[in-house]
Amino acid sequence: MKVKRSKDLTFKNHLQKIYYTKELIEENEITNILNQFNGLNLALNHSAPLLFAIDYTRSDYMIITQNAQLITGYDPRSFLESGIPMLLDIYQKDDFKIYNEQVFTRNAAFLVSQPQSDHHKFIFSYNFRIRHMNGTYIPLYQRGCYITSKETGLPLYSLGMVIDITMFKRDTMMYHSIEKVENENGFPIKTLLEENHYFPLNEDKILSPQELRVLECMAEGYSSKQIAWKMKIAENTVANHRKSMLKKTNTKNVAELIAFACGSHLL
Repeated sequence: MKVKRSKDLTFKNHLQKIYYTKELIEENEITNILNQFNGLNLALNHSAPLLFAIDYTRSDYMIITQNAQLITGYDPRSFLESGIPMLLDIYQKDDFKIYNEQVFTRNAAFLVSQPQSDHHKFIFSYNFRIRHMNGTYIPLYQRGCYITSKETGLPLYSLGMVIDITMFKRDTMMYHSIEKVENENGFPIKTLLEENHYFPLNEDKILSPQELRVLECMAEGYSSKQIAWKMKIAENTVANHRKSMLKKTNTKNVAELIAFACGSHLL
């Protein structure tokens, strides 16, 4: 299977491309990985997780636990019978656009850039909203990994856990991260490799007038302390504006933020 350029690696394109793949994975391998994810629940004991295994080559759920009904209101048999189309039907449309075109695309590009033998070490996390059976949209947090093709490095199966984060999540921002988990002397060591922030609603990406003023001062070389004095605000407020602008522009540092602002004609 020929690998597409990274910009074409959307979730929907990937499902269409691998539907006829001949690569198969032993089911006990999937079960073993799900057991590992169940262990990750130790840090999330405030909420019962939904465990799942999806076969991308057939757009089917292989496994979905009973907590699917607790979280979504739907009987897990609905997902087993309908497959990925069931998920897409209840996925909040703006969130799915971000997942389809950016989150999955980034995950796929990252996997292709790494040795296939290391793919089992990477954990991919993000939050999104689904429509509950009662009609309301609820925020979920998913942590998972992929079993990938030895030929292309792209996902064949997705496995992981999902929890309801309604009690914590009030905004629409989508957080996405990639971690590497390795065992050292019997203990798991996690390393954050990448994190991204996305805003499904365009209005949430707009920098406020005060943020733009802070940005202008930053571009002129003022320190946080100098900006605080100049704008007559607390230094912590300047720091909070900086963090907010980095998230809204999905940039990693001040240099990237200023470059983005110049390229977007904000400065």
